[in-house]
Amino acid sequence: MADPKTIGRYQILRPIGQGGMGTVYLAEDPLLKRRVAIKVVRVTGNARHQAMLRFRREAEISAQLNHPNLVTIYDVGVEEDLGPFLTMEYVEGKSLGKHIKEKSLDTEASAKVLIQAMRALRAAHRSAIVHRDVKPDNILLSEEGRAKLMDFGIARTMGHMSLNPEQDPDAPLLDDPSQGGYAQTLALRLTVTGDFLGSPAYAPPEVLRGSEGTPASDRYSFAATAFELLTGQLPHPGSGLTQIIIHILQEPVALPPDMPPRLGAVFQRALSIDPDDRYPTLPEFMEELIDALPGPVHMRARLFAFMGQDEDASSVSTARFRIPAELAAGAPMDSGSHPTDSRSRQSQPVKISLAEDPVETYLASRKTTTGQSRPEGTDWVAILKWAALVFLLLQLFWWLLPALSKAQIKP
Repeated sequence: MADPKTIGRYQILRPIGQGGMGTVYLAEDPLLKRRVAIKVVRVTGNARHQAMLRFRREAEISAQLNHPNLVTIYDVGVEEDLGPFLTMEYVEGKSLGKHIKEKSLDTEASAKVLIQAMRALRAAHRSAIVHRDVKPDNILLSEEGRAKLMDFGIARTMGHMSLNPEQDPDAPLLDDPSQGGYAQTLALRLTVTGDFLGSPAYAPPEVLRGSEGTPASDRYSFAATAFELLTGQLPHPGSGLTQIIIHILQEPVALPPDMPPRLGAVFQRALSIDPDDRYPTLPEFMEELIDALPGPVHMRARLFAFMGQDEDASSVSTARFRIPAELAAGAPMDSGSHPTDSRSRQSQPVKISLAEDPVETYLASRKTTTGQSRPEGTDWVAILKWAALVFLLLQLFWWLLPALSKAQIKP
């Protein structure tokens, strides 16, 4: 089909993404004078109805979230000739998946992207929303370096994990699964179009076995995304869907031979088969991950400082910061190595200053030897000193005045 000129009230500029199910267009909103991205799913029949339900759910869930690292949803509707469409914030940049293929991000830039994506996913979890499809292609990176988590199309609120089957946009494809084997374990995650709800390469074992997913499942997918971003390969490789699923369900994480032992231990825990064995929170995973990254100590110090900033990415005056092991052990600041022994786990959280406050600096400079700050009002001590000096001068003047008078009278 030819690309449309308009979708709803939006003027189509050009296609910016193409998939088997539909197209993403760059468009302009003539009312608000801003550019938007419009996702269109070109399907018919029951699949069209399910796509519309999923779009509505994505819009409803996204409306509950307001975070600078989340893509904002503006509108949802149906175009008669095209089908359901979703209008969202346009992010000028590339997906994290493309950056991984191009190998365009270094270790520090990759970690900063992960920190921002972590903030977005935490915001969803705090609102009792499970994303269920965290992967590199669902993280956009703007040209300014801002990471944006997107696509809540299969997300669920933790209070509504079970819907009416007639209204469930994620209804199974197989009413009577007879294929057996691992295809049967995917029955609850397949739509009527045969699409896997989520990405098998990043899905945790419990989801592949039929679980609807939990925040622990999202944390697994986030760790799998981090693994691929930092290593360039999947934690569970395979040439096809079945091989990937078998590896996830039966094999341990495939660590690269050159991966530092501490970093490998972090990923082994984050990608544990049992959800209870994984890191209980995303910040704990990121702290351990950053502390285990190879590279100069300055890099990890900058990453911890970046992680300590406000979630809207604005700087703050102080932050909780774990000193890298090299600094705690007194290693030189220009050290490029990273020890793999247990010393790095002995670092303790301390407060550091990320931005000097001129008021605080001034007050600190006025501290007395007793530890008390001098009053900021009138300096009465100085006034008393000057008053005493004036008094002594006056006394001296009155004492000398008779002698001066006699000297002036004398012929």
